[in-house]
Parts: sequence; structure tokens; C-alpha cells
Amino acid sequence: MKTVLVTGANGGLGFALTKHLLERGYFVVAHYHIHKDLLESLKEMYDGFLYLLQGDVSLESDVLRMKAECEATGIKIDSLVNNAAIDSLSELEEKNKESFLKVFEVNTIGPFLMMKAFGREINERCGSIVNISSDNTIDYFDMVSLEYDVSKAGLNLMTKTFANYFKQAHVNAILFDWLDTPMNDFTEDEKKYISFVPMEVAISKILELIETQESGRLELVKK
Repeated sequence: MKTVLVTGANGGLGFALTKHLLERGYFVVAHYHIHKDLLESLKEMYDGFLYLLQGDVSLESDVLRMKAECEATGIKIDSLVNNAAIDSLSELEEKNKESFLKVFEVNTIGPFLMMKAFGREINERCGSIVNISSDNTIDYFDMVSLEYDVSKAGLNLMTKTFANYFKQAHVNAILFDWLDTPMNDFTEDEKKYISFVPMEVAISKILELIETQESGRLELVKK
């Protein structure tokens, strides 16, 4: 039974992925930052297959504590899905150093710290790392989402670098088009005119990269 660590597992894609992995018989370490209400709803149903792990992925001390907690409980990670992310949508006049740093710390530094902390173990187990990125990094140039797009472009580069560094692991990224998650601040009327990547397609692609023997891929998934 493989153990998969999913960051940002309490909502959107992270929760849907966690539930699907549990249904398929994986042991899931579900990371959350503050809220865990959705994850708590799975605990009774999947007792013995789900471990909740709290922490802030942008803080090195928290990441090291989470790694130590897994070691203390005997949990060995086969696969890591770096899913936790935030955005900051604003016009140029509203952007500043703080808005960039806040997004960069979660979306780029967070995966870096997680890969640094858990990567050697995953490499030794010939496991996998899947970084959730965005197609915004290659074909969407809008000032409003600049912080998010730049942070994910950095994640793409780190994917290639860690793939080259951890020779026995399989390190890849998925560049998703629009996903219908709480991160998107669309009204229900607006959603009627947007084509989203179906959640089942997104999950299927992540599962493919969890099990792949390839490394260094930046996989574009469009709607």
C-alpha cells in the first residue's frame, strides 16, 4: 500500500484527490493549514488509512516539524503532491512587494521546502513528486494574476531541477487549465460561460503521474 502526502487537502482539488486516493486503497497523509472540517468527515469512513497533518508549508520550521511527526509515527512517504496554493488578483496599481511575497512563499517556497524535507525519502523509495502548476505560465499573460503566474513559473523550473537532482524519484508537474475550485472567485452565472477541466480528468492525470516511471515532465492539461 503506497502512502501519498497531499498538501492543501481540505478543499477543492486537494480534497477531491484525497477522497479518490482513499477509495483506491492508498494511505493518505492529508495536510491542512487551518481548516480540516472536510477531512474530518472522512476519518470515520477511512479509519487507519488517513492521517491528518497540520502545518504552514511556507514556514521551514513547520515543514521540519511535519517531517519529524511522520517519522515519529512510522509513516514513510512514497509520493508527494504539492497542491497547496493561493492567489492574489488585483490591478497593477494595487500590487506591491507584500502581495508578491505572500503568494511566492506558499506557491513556490512551500513546494521547495516540502521537496527538500521529504525528497530524499521519496528518492530512496523510488517514489514520485507531483507539482500542481498552471497553464498560465505558458499561454496566459494577464496583469491581474501576475503573482500567481510568476510563482507557478518558478515551480515549473524547480520541477525540472529536482527531477535532475533526485535520480531515482519521478518528479513532474501538471499545468492545469481552469479548475472549478474555491480559488476561482466566479459567480454561478459566470461559471456558465467557462469551460473547466473536469475534476475527474484532473485526478486521473495526477494518479498517472503518481505511478509514472518518467521524470521531468511539465504536462499541460487543457479543458
